[in-house]
Amino acid sequence: MNKTKKIKGRLAFKSISSVVLLLVVFTLAVSFLGFRSFTDALLKQYADGAFKVAHSAANILNADKMPQYLASQGETEEYQNAFNQLDSLCNASGATFIYVIKPDLSDYGHITFIFSTVNHESEYSPYPVGYTIETTNYDYKAKYRGLYTRQLTETMLVLDSRRFNTTRHHITAMIPLVGSDHRTKAILCVERPMNELVELRKTYILGILLVLLVLGLAAILMQSTYMNRMLIQPIKQITEEASRFANENTKPKRKLTDSIRTHDEIELLAESVDTMEERIDNYIKDIVTITAEKERIGTELDMAHRIQSSMMPDTFPAFPERSEFDIYAIMDPAKEVGGDFYDFFLIDDDHLCMVIADVSGKGVPAALFMMASKIILKSSAMDGKSAADILTQTNAVICSNNKLEMFVTIWLGILEISTGKLTAANAGHEYPTIMRPDGKFELLKDKHGLVIGAIDPITYKEYELMLEPGSKLFIYTDGVPEATDTENKMFGLDRMLEALNSDTSANPEQILSNVGTAVSEFAGGAEQFDDLTMLCMEYKGN
Repeated sequence: MNKTKKIKGRLAFKSISSVVLLLVVFTLAVSFLGFRSFTDALLKQYADGAFKVAHSAANILNADKMPQYLASQGETEEYQNAFNQLDSLCNASGATFIYVIKPDLSDYGHITFIFSTVNHESEYSPYPVGYTIETTNYDYKAKYRGLYTRQLTETMLVLDSRRFNTTRHHITAMIPLVGSDHRTKAILCVERPMNELVELRKTYILGILLVLLVLGLAAILMQSTYMNRMLIQPIKQITEEASRFANENTKPKRKLTDSIRTHDEIELLAESVDTMEERIDNYIKDIVTITAEKERIGTELDMAHRIQSSMMPDTFPAFPERSEFDIYAIMDPAKEVGGDFYDFFLIDDDHLCMVIADVSGKGVPAALFMMASKIILKSSAMDGKSAADILTQTNAVICSNNKLEMFVTIWLGILEISTGKLTAANAGHEYPTIMRPDGKFELLKDKHGLVIGAIDPITYKEYELMLEPGSKLFIYTDGVPEATDTENKMFGLDRMLEALNSDTSANPEQILSNVGTAVSEFAGGAEQFDDLTMLCMEYKGN
């Protein structure tokens, strides 16, 4: 019961976490784009307003009089009239400063003020006529140079306190004051504070965070409800029924499929358990009523062999309607039942899943563990997961109730039929072999993960291969290279590759026959020690 609760907790946590994570990523992406658009729109409004004020101020001034204004130190009546109009415009428009400057044209490192008006509500003071200061930063120098050389007709700077500790967040619009000789006589600047923009952006961010929190809580609630109804409770029911059947060995009063109607892989799993219980119950009744103790054991093993064989595809050609590939596989157990298994099935019209595995141990325990592993693995694969995720989920489910501490090595590959892309993952299994078009079979020394059933949690890695038309894939269990002769010598990988390359043009069925014949001739009269399982797939493309 505690392990059932752990499985329930893992499934719910993983599902909810993935939904919340996707929601967070999506919200952050949308928020970032919205934040950028929101800021740009506000900035444009500020800039348009600043330039309108600047052009209004330029209409007040006579650019040709700038040298006279500077020489007279602002003592003339004409200067005072212009100053008063600029001062009124500064306060009416909400600008912080409206000022006119003449840069040092040698390096633009200093500026001299001709006009300087300050908003009366600010804490700043205006600069007197002729007052010279050092240019604030390089950005200003570049703008001054561009305006004087007429490379720029108008420009602006956006500065904030994070870059310059001596200033507040503001925008400065700059336009040149051009004289009658079409030369720039001075630069008119309008500085506007951007406090409102900063506050609006803070409000926007807080709103987004609130929306994210509400959506996250709603997603957790809905996903928890959905997971509990559609996945956790059905799996719990299947687990409890499997445990009951293992202890009582009697048919249930009510089948799992009578109550589990999820119309997905969970329902298929329930149907498989119902079928398995019904078959086992029938086999046990047959054994009890027909045979004696010794015959019962033999019959039981024979039935177990038939059950095991029926669990693996054995009709060839397996997909006569598909011309893009050809596939063939065999399993020859060392005893009546074995721990090896293979499988291949279409996940959808464009994806073929291929599996080969080897359970620790031999005989009935290995066969039972094999059947459970195969059902779990296929259920995960049909859910559309990647090769690595299939092994990761299979390992998690097996580790959750592995009292006998058995394990299984698995190689799993998913072929994208339309492109030839093969995505594979290896959980401690033998190296696959690949034959490229017009080439020979060679070992592909892929990276191995830990065997399934050892520890949890563990995350498996996957890799990709591109199979060109004419490529062949051969996967096998260790019963092939570890087959021994009467002198206890092993068949080995070199002999296996030699058998594979004896006729590289052969179809998958003939290739497996060639390898099987080579192993049989090598072993001679020696007893088969391990299960012998092989699968070969030829990719033909479109």
